Amino acid sequence: MAPPERRRRVGVALIVASALGFASIGPLGKVAYRGGFSVAELQLLRFLAAAPLLVIVAAATRRSGPRPRLTAVTRVRLLALGFVGYGVQATLYFTALTRISASLTSLLLYLYPALVAGAAVALGRHRLDRATTAGLVLIFAGTALVLGLPVGRPDPLGVILGVGSAFWYTAYLLVGERMAAGVDPLVVATHVAVGAALWFALGVLALRPDLGNDRGSAVAAGVAMAVVGTAVPIAALFAGMARVGVTWASIGSALEPVGAVALAVAFLGEDVGVGTVLGGAAVVLGAVVLPLLASRTGARPPPSPDSLIGSATT
Repeated sequence: MAPPERRRRVGVALIVASALGFASIGPLGKVAYRGGFSVAELQLLRFLAAAPLLVIVAAATRRSGPRPRLTAVTRVRLLALGFVGYGVQATLYFTALTRISASLTSLLLYLYPALVAGAAVALGRHRLDRATTAGLVLIFAGTALVLGLPVGRPDPLGVILGVGSAFWYTAYLLVGERMAAGVDPLVVATHVAVGAALWFALGVLALRPDLGNDRGSAVAAGVAMAVVGTAVPIAALFAGMARVGVTWASIGSALEPVGAVALAVAFLGEDVGVGTVLGGAAVVLGAVVLPLLASRTGARPPPSPDSLIGSATT
């Protein structure tokens, strides 16, 4: 096999592995909740474990040669991005996860590629052509199908929180892309992880949740979320993107909601109805269409979903 072809296949494999790792976040969250963890406890454990792993990955992949030093102002901004930006988004997402299925929560978050594209049009960064409109319509129509033909009756507040997480995530990405310009993505991810850990540490101190007795499964799920669902997929995402480019990384990330639904069905016993299948397919198709269109026009495609603390710079 020729070296360029081998490089491409390795890159695709890394992107797929990254997407499946991120897909595990929702199901692992459900397991942690069943073990007695609160939202704040779970996320605090996640980021306390993920942050040092990201530091190690950033150091191991550091390129030789002089590197620009981050100013104190830049570090504070990146920490604030994690504290306010990702901290609030994760609170909305994981609180929604306590009220609705992991499948539905993941698909609602996947509204964000359409929201990012719509915001880019509104801000004059991208023109609204027929193909872009088709991608947006597919995502919104797919979400409507998921909500309109659900298995059972989803909790209204859970749905509102899930949609809110997609809107906040959109704002986080748009702001974070500007704030993190010119900074190593893994360095950004590490600062955001620390900022998010501070947010949830304050949450634990303020809420003082009942720690309970049987916490083994919850701790195991939280650590797995930090390693399998956060640090490893972020490293795989950037390694794969270096080999195949940001457009195909964004397309590969469309496997995330598919993987999340499959894991929820296999390990949590969640039911999947016609609305989830048809709507989910439309959402994924729309999310694939958007980065393909961006590559044709030379625009930057939307960042890959649920890379979460790393995606603001993809």
